[in-house]
Amino acid sequence: MWEPVGPLPASVYWRRRCTAVAVAVLLIGAAVWGAAVLLGPRGAGSTADGTTILAPSNVALSAPDPSAPQQGPSSSAVASGTTEPASIGSTPAATASEQLRPDVTPGRAIPVATPVPVPATGPVPCTNAMLDVTAEVDRPAYRVGEHPVLRLVMVNATDQPCVRDLDPARQEIVVWSGDGKTRLWSSNDCSPVAGVDLRTMVPAQPVVSAVTWAGKTSVPGCTGPRTVVPAGAYRVMTRLDDDISAPVPFLLGGSGS
Repeated sequence: MWEPVGPLPASVYWRRRCTAVAVAVLLIGAAVWGAAVLLGPRGAGSTADGTTILAPSNVALSAPDPSAPQQGPSSSAVASGTTEPASIGSTPAATASEQLRPDVTPGRAIPVATPVPVPATGPVPCTNAMLDVTAEVDRPAYRVGEHPVLRLVMVNATDQPCVRDLDPARQEIVVWSGDGKTRLWSSNDCSPVAGVDLRTMVPAQPVVSAVTWAGKTSVPGCTGPRTVVPAGAYRVMTRLDDDISAPVPFLLGGSGS
């Protein structure tokens, strides 16, 4: 079977056989090389010739690990208060003691009211003429750095009960310079508390609101820095709506006085 058989010379058949064998060898070699390329060790980010491919930075190569720490403020920073939300146009806040609050002055002598009949229609509205509005300072002198307690006192000066809205926004305590020309601080600047508060004002029974002043300046809206008021003479005035008290003087002395 190895001897060429046919009408052509034997050399022709041998050349054909050699060519077929050579082609088969080439095909087998190409197949083996391709398999080696496909199955051989390669990085997931490499090409066949070894060139490294970089993944885009915005593409996740694997699912996030739930146990891994996430980006954001660290728990230690939050616990220590070192991380604060950004605030644009924020203003300094008043301390809680500078907010107007109901106050019952210890030791205040309150006259005993004489019972009076109330009209069937109920108490009448309190007009400014029916009320006495005054200012009080619990001491006449303080040292710089101490916090004066300032009071707004409202009394029904008539013999009939009356009703008035004591909304905190309608009340105000203001510190002025000793000459009354410079407004230094107001209870309404940094504490914009408001809300309807209808009260029955009993004759001769004071209704008192108070603040503990931090001894610093303020402006409406509480914008800008607050500075410590230096030693000197000052006055406090109060109001309920447009019913304004007379001024009451007090002193701030040096820290050693």
